[in-house]
Amino acid sequence: MRHRLVLALLLPAAVAAQPVDARVDSIFAFATPSTPGCAVAAARSGEVLFARGYGTADLEHDVPITRSTPFYLASVSKQFTAAAIDLLVLDGKLSLDDDVRKYVPELPSYGAPITLRHLMTHTSGLRDYLALFSLRGLDDHPITIAEFLETVAKQRALNFPTGEQYSYSNTGYVLLSIVVQRVSGKSLRDFARERIFGPLGMTSTQFRDRHDQLVKDRALAYARAAGGGYRLAVPYFDVVGDGGLFSTVEDLARWEGNFWDPRVGGAEWLTLEAMRGRLRDGTTIAYGAGLQHGVYRGEPIVEHGGSLGGYNTHLLRMPARRFSVAVLCNDNAKSASVLARQVADVFLPDLVAADRPAVAAAPTVVAPASAESVDRYAGAFFNDRTMTVRSISARGGKLYYLRGPTDSVELAPLGAGRFQLTGTPSAVALSRAADTLRLEIPGAPPSAYGRVAPVRTRDWRKYTGTYASDELGVTWRVDPPGGADSAIVLRSALGDSARAVPAFDDAFRAGGLFLRFARDRHGRVTDMLVSAGERARNVRFVRR
Repeated sequence: MRHRLVLALLLPAAVAAQPVDARVDSIFAFATPSTPGCAVAAARSGEVLFARGYGTADLEHDVPITRSTPFYLASVSKQFTAAAIDLLVLDGKLSLDDDVRKYVPELPSYGAPITLRHLMTHTSGLRDYLALFSLRGLDDHPITIAEFLETVAKQRALNFPTGEQYSYSNTGYVLLSIVVQRVSGKSLRDFARERIFGPLGMTSTQFRDRHDQLVKDRALAYARAAGGGYRLAVPYFDVVGDGGLFSTVEDLARWEGNFWDPRVGGAEWLTLEAMRGRLRDGTTIAYGAGLQHGVYRGEPIVEHGGSLGGYNTHLLRMPARRFSVAVLCNDNAKSASVLARQVADVFLPDLVAADRPAVAAAPTVVAPASAESVDRYAGAFFNDRTMTVRSISARGGKLYYLRGPTDSVELAPLGAGRFQLTGTPSAVALSRAADTLRLEIPGAPPSAYGRVAPVRTRDWRKYTGTYASDELGVTWRVDPPGGADSAIVLRSALGDSARAVPAFDDAFRAGGLFLRFARDRHGRVTDMLVSAGERARNVRFVRR
């Protein structure tokens, strides 16, 4: 036993003593010649310290991943779209505070202007086009600019009033790519090549704005097949701006070098790139020019990840260290964000050593309340931003927090209506009237939930019928459940179907969708509001 203890104490030091190459290799040991994998580069001031490929870029032809393999970057592309907009600002051709309808009049007016800054910082309130196309049953459709504009132009409502919330929306960045084209007279592909990629020597980087466009030596992307092995998972879109960029880890190191020696844009461009969004109430948010600002191990970071199909990417920058890590993967076996942080730890051991978390004092748990006093907290609570339901149940004088029917955590009373989720640092606060619930997770803004009425009827025929959406141009049908099933059945015109289980009164969950039924003053069901998470909320379907 004593020898095992000594070995355990010595192991971290032994790992730290390994050469950097070996330690990075061990992080990517999951990638083999018979699996997809990743390319990684670590750079300081834009100069590559380490770059290597692991796994296979093309499983059908046994092509290995190298440091020069191009990957689809997914949402890591957004920072390049923002960079193009910022260059046009410096050219005097537009302002971040211009109304987007000045350049894209096809977009409906929602009262208050939606500016380019709102688009860039995800504060516009526009519904996410990927969620909208998914609701239309077009998940794998090669979306064109014309189809994108047609769908966006039909949206009669926003997710929220412009500027009041932050909610990630790919729609904004496709609109920014259209602005680049209409202001400069060049596609984002050509503008970025001439103004960004060419001057920085990023010879393997390009926006693919045609889904049939060839990209030499690119990594294909994969997902696990149902029967074992892999299947292709490659996105095919003609729209760009929110994604669409192909690049290599070597080229991304060159891009990172421009933040220390801004050959493209100069010092004024760096100032624009450091911009962070601000809500109407004055709150500064973490998102800015296609970049997320945060903290890792006590130091500021700037980063962005991407995930679409089987592509899984991350670009991490630590400004105080002039240090960057790029991780590009062609499946989702491991999180590229986690891998990038693990690589940073290898190159910055002093940062790891300094980040010794203090032992937090255990919260003071007060004596349990009586069964009568906790029963009043029981019920369902709804967050109309995230479209999620959380429940509180009371059993034997104890309270439990439920994320779903089989996911419950006991709540330990902290006093004054606050309870800790046992075994976690998170807590919930319930109002004195027990009509609101606030979820408090360390490092994240609190989430507010309001009490909702329980299911009042099991007469599912009240919901059955055909519902049509002018905003999507589709028709769905709601059928009653079969036999003793407690779920209604949602059917699309394409023949797809899903069970929708009750969440609370007049509300149902169907996989990733949330349905709420509206009634007229006589109590008759008239509409169905469909939400695809928080990115496309309350799309109206009218009952026919």
